[in-house]
Amino acid sequence: MTSDKSKPFPAKTSTRRIQVRTSGVHGKGVFALQDIAKGDVIIEYKGEIISAQEAEDRHPHNPSDPHHTFYFQIDDDRVIDALHGGNSARWINHSCVPNCKPSVEEDRVLIKAKKDISAGEELNYDYGLIIDEPITSKLMAQYPCWCGSPKCRKTLLAVKPLSQKKRNKDKAKKIRHTISKLKDKLKRLEKA
Repeated sequence: MTSDKSKPFPAKTSTRRIQVRTSGVHGKGVFALQDIAKGDVIIEYKGEIISAQEAEDRHPHNPSDPHHTFYFQIDDDRVIDALHGGNSARWINHSCVPNCKPSVEEDRVLIKAKKDISAGEELNYDYGLIIDEPITSKLMAQYPCWCGSPKCRKTLLAVKPLSQKKRNKDKAKKIRHTISKLKDKLKRLEKA
C-alpha cells in the first residue's frame, strides 16, 4: 500500500475504494474494496451545513429512533446534516477500537485511515459523543455500542476529557496526600 499524503483526496479512478452494504455491527456499513494505507483520506463526510440550532430544531430525524441521526458536529456552531445531501460516509459505523478517524479541516470533515486497512474490512471510527449531562447507565443505554471489541465501552458516548486545570488540581491533591503520608511515617520513625 502506498500513500500520497500531499493529495487531500484519493485520485479519482474507475476502481471504487469503498462500498456500502449490510453490516454485522449495525444496519448498513462501509467496507474497503481495496487495501487502504494509514493516513489516506478515504472519503469526505458530506451533507448540508447547518447551525447547531437548526440541528436541534430538526431533531430527531426519525421519532421512533431519536438517537440515530446523520449529524456530524464541525464546531460549536455548525453541524453537517448528511440526511440532506449526504454520501456513503454517513453509513460508517462506530467502533471503540476504530480503523479510521475524522479530521475537521475548515468546513470539511475528512475520514482518514488510522491504520492500514485491508480489502474487505468494515470502516469505522469512534463517534465519541459528548453530552452535557452526567453519564448514567440509563443514558449509556440510549446510545448503545455494538462494535464487539474486547475494549468496548458499551456506549457511543465518550467521557469528557478533564481540563488541564482539573488534571493539575487532582495531581496536586495526590502529591499533598503523599507528602502527608511521608511526614506521618517520618514522625513514627523519629519516635522509634
